[in-house]
Amino acid sequence: MNSITSKQYNNSLSVANLSRQESLDPQSLNLLTYSGPKDTCQGVATGRLGNMAGRFHFNLLGVKWYGTEHLYLCGEWSTEGRRSVEIQEYIRKMASGVYAKRCSKAKYKAEIRTDFTSFRYDWMLWCVWQKCLLNREFAMLLRSIPEDTVIVEVVKNDPVWAAYPDSEGIIRGGNAMGKILSICRHCLITGTEPDINRQLLNEAGIYILGNRVEF
Repeated sequence: MNSITSKQYNNSLSVANLSRQESLDPQSLNLLTYSGPKDTCQGVATGRLGNMAGRFHFNLLGVKWYGTEHLYLCGEWSTEGRRSVEIQEYIRKMASGVYAKRCSKAKYKAEIRTDFTSFRYDWMLWCVWQKCLLNREFAMLLRSIPEDTVIVEVVKNDPVWAAYPDSEGIIRGGNAMGKILSICRHCLITGTEPDINRQLLNEAGIYILGNRVEF
């Protein structure tokens, strides 16, 4: 099914294909998987790669963030105005990414930006890249993962950010988080920048804690 090697697959990744649905064959690709924060694979603490892993704090935009998930969620309520600031502060102060996601969706779902899906992939990549730049421990963990492994977040009911094996063992889904982590790993190793569509993010007009973020 997969006619290329794991390293070739990783080198082909870009923001343009983050939304692409994948069919990954464990028999032909070297897959490094994670689901929960305590998972390990091939001797690597892969669970620490996930957005819900809570140990990788970083300071950005003048405040402390408990993790990528908090920052990413704030993008869903990132219009200008006091109401967005209130919601973002509610999210930011939660120690757990799991609860930040669960509670914010329950309380404020009706107020999510209607255009959020148009820039969510680039926004997520930017958020993860900030953690790479601002948390040395996380960057070292990501850099330590061999380039000949394909990173896969395995979650049953998330065909956008994760993937899941079918009845024949083929892992299917968008796996956008695995791709984003792979892109960031490559950039850390090569000293380059991810191909984030900064024009798209600037045109979206993203406000975090009352300040417009310039990309």
